[in-house]
Amino acid sequence: MNAKDSLKNVLDVLHELKKQPAKRQTVIDIIRGIESRSVTEAGWEKMETFGCGDKREEPHYNTVIDQAVDEKMIKEDNGELSVTPKGEKFRKAPSDFILRDETDEAEPSDSDEALLDSLVEEALHDKEEEELTATIPLSYHTAARSQQMIQLIQAIDRKIPLDDYAEQNMLDFGEVLDTLEALVRRGTKLDIHYFINEVMEKECQEELLDFFDEVDGDVERTVEEFYGVYQPEEIRLMRLIWKK
Repeated sequence: MNAKDSLKNVLDVLHELKKQPAKRQTVIDIIRGIESRSVTEAGWEKMETFGCGDKREEPHYNTVIDQAVDEKMIKEDNGELSVTPKGEKFRKAPSDFILRDETDEAEPSDSDEALLDSLVEEALHDKEEEELTATIPLSYHTAARSQQMIQLIQAIDRKIPLDDYAEQNMLDFGEVLDTLEALVRRGTKLDIHYFINEVMEKECQEELLDFFDEVDGDVERTVEEFYGVYQPEEIRLMRLIWKK
């Protein structure tokens, strides 16, 4: 489908925010007119662009942002979004922006997420690589990215420690967390408790989950609060299992 208007909504919000740091979820909340804690604490519900795209669901905007990042219109650094010169050019003169994982006939609904879940579940238990590749949703954009997601899903299915997985695949643990966060944003259900229970005491888990409740899952504030107590990677790991 043509998501020109949706991308412009994202870029307009980022433009109005100027250089104020904002996480992806916060940007989507602003677009959809959601008065989340991170939005109201910053007073962003008063923004001119607040609610500019409230007819679309969250998964749709995640897809738009993912593709815009891939096409170098938006930069995502530590979860914070900013507009690139290419994105600013698009914002001033919007043109067609065709999403690779949606069609003009598709209506934005929860069925998109249900389809994704079913495809991932199929991939989760299928051990033939060719069959796995065929089941990956087009929203994963590139074969390399798709393969990385499949391999990580399989590793979790086999309960391979995530740090071992990173080492085996010559990845930084932060890259593994990036992939996990992308999957979770799309609604993929991943059970990583087996690894978290191995690397973190229950009391530590509870402390971080309780704090996430207080700050609406804000990773940056949690990192600041527990600086020197927990590593940022541990906090990001716990954020993956935090439930709103």
